[in-house]
Amino acid sequence: MKRIAIIILVLIAQQSMAQIADDALMLSRYTYDGSARATAMGGAFTALGGDLTSASLNPAGLGLYRSNDFNFSIAGNMNRNNAMYLGNNNKTHHYRTVMPTFGVAFSAPNIWNMDNNDGPKSYTFAIGYNQIHTYNRSFGLVGNNNQSSFLDMVLDDVNYYGIFRETDVVYEENGNFTHDYLQQGYGATQEAYVTETGGIGEYYISGAANFNDNFYVGGTIGIQSVYYSRTFNYSETPTNDIALNYFNYQENITTRGVGLNAKIGFIYSPVYWSKIGVSLHTPTSFQLTDDWSEDLEASIEYTEGPAVNNWSEEYYVPDYEILSPMRLQAGASFLVMRTALVSVDYEFADYSMSQISSEEGTFTDANNDIDMFYETTHSFRVGIEYKWNMLAFRAGGFYYDSPHQSGYPNANNNRLGYTAGIGIRSGSLYFDMAYSKMNEDFKYSPYYYTEAGKIEGENTKIIGTIGFRF
Repeated sequence: MKRIAIIILVLIAQQSMAQIADDALMLSRYTYDGSARATAMGGAFTALGGDLTSASLNPAGLGLYRSNDFNFSIAGNMNRNNAMYLGNNNKTHHYRTVMPTFGVAFSAPNIWNMDNNDGPKSYTFAIGYNQIHTYNRSFGLVGNNNQSSFLDMVLDDVNYYGIFRETDVVYEENGNFTHDYLQQGYGATQEAYVTETGGIGEYYISGAANFNDNFYVGGTIGIQSVYYSRTFNYSETPTNDIALNYFNYQENITTRGVGLNAKIGFIYSPVYWSKIGVSLHTPTSFQLTDDWSEDLEASIEYTEGPAVNNWSEEYYVPDYEILSPMRLQAGASFLVMRTALVSVDYEFADYSMSQISSEEGTFTDANNDIDMFYETTHSFRVGIEYKWNMLAFRAGGFYYDSPHQSGYPNANNNRLGYTAGIGIRSGSLYFDMAYSKMNEDFKYSPYYYTEAGKIEGENTKIIGTIGFRF
């Protein structure tokens, strides 16, 4: 077979390529980590307080402090996935240790209120860090495909863009671009692996005021730190006797940046055993930078014998901005027999309101995709706590609605989880442990000519928080 070496410059169209609609979702869809106490109660803290997690959920909850507080947490995250692709199952797992929270709160009475009952009863000031979301996922699709190839997508890009890179996986013959499968029939073992790491953490400066122990107001300035790394490894080994022996492709994307937002919240206690909370989170404005590279290795059987061709390239990606959607949270909590707490939260977010922009280009197509693919979500969290002497027993659950519109592959990409935990307090010292398990199913296609693989995901987290009041 005659091969004319050409230059293929565009192996694009990967779903996670820099600055597409999914980037906005990646930076906007949270499952709050928080302290062990908040985690054990399903994150249902909009109408609760006395915990530094409140700074990132409802800062009014900081007004419930009666003393100073310092704590930090350590957590282990285990992600397991079972991927079903072309009739085959493939199991993967990924583990990561993180520090999801640390911070300090200072609470002080209002001297003016003590003298003449004027103004708030007390003030609270807090600074610290809360992990908003952890990227910890690895999944792989393995199967035999006799209907299509990754090279079909590459060939489309070559024909559409007319820009090339040097390799022989796609070549020119008789004036037309082609590849071996088109010449001699499909049939290959395909393997696609995706690994994601990183997270979004929020450094906060918060303040809250307590009015007569029945009305609390608070605000937070949040500075979010973003680090996201994604590696996509793909390989094909033909099962037919063709000139292509195999090829391996790798795409690496790393996103770094910072975001800024504000939060304001209120808690009202009409009676001592009940509280109602509301908080508003402004959109987060992210300033982001991407590093993007591709590598390709292909073994070709030439007339004179086999040879391995290698190619790699790093790209310049202009800095860009993403504006995440506003969030509205509401909650209610109830004290039962002075020994048990029940708390329920509701969260509203419209993911179609996200936007991507840059001073160096326009993202009209990506923003149209955001408006087309995503929608409003209605999510819920619930938690209970029972205290017995120095011990506290906790449990909860959460449901995060899928942001994908109906009719699209991931319309049922909901996140459902349950939690449990225990805490002990001795004097000013306390220690809390929590267990959280989240299930999430989603679909993924390694390229757009093949059927989507179905991934059944499970994320398990164990977190410990130690702190002291002073």
